[in-house]
Amino acid sequence: MSGGMVGSCAMRPEPTLLPEALPAAKVGGPYSVQLSVTNTSSPIHGIYVSDAHPLPDGLSIYHQNREPTGHINGTPIKAGAYEVHISAGTYGTQCAGLRARRVYTLEVAE
Repeated sequence: MSGGMVGSCAMRPEPTLLPEALPAAKVGGPYSVQLSVTNTSSPIHGIYVSDAHPLPDGLSIYHQNREPTGHINGTPIKAGAYEVHISAGTYGTQCAGLRARRVYTLEVAE
């Protein structure tokens, strides 16, 4: 790898996971939120939820390989305030892939 490549890799912007906050949900009600990854020059290989800080039961994440968006969909089944950790990863090209991370609090009302 040339010195110029190392410099340009370090100058890439960090990808950002949006939205900044998740809207509240209601037990038994349908829930759907679009997640987007911005500031990236390479495709997204996945949008993931942490096993240690998952979505509430009844909700799941869907992402199609290489797309800049994903979705949280489902019907929550238990009220509470949930700390949810979501990350997205980009493919590497000449440079290593990057990650975007965000910690959300998802409020599920009765």
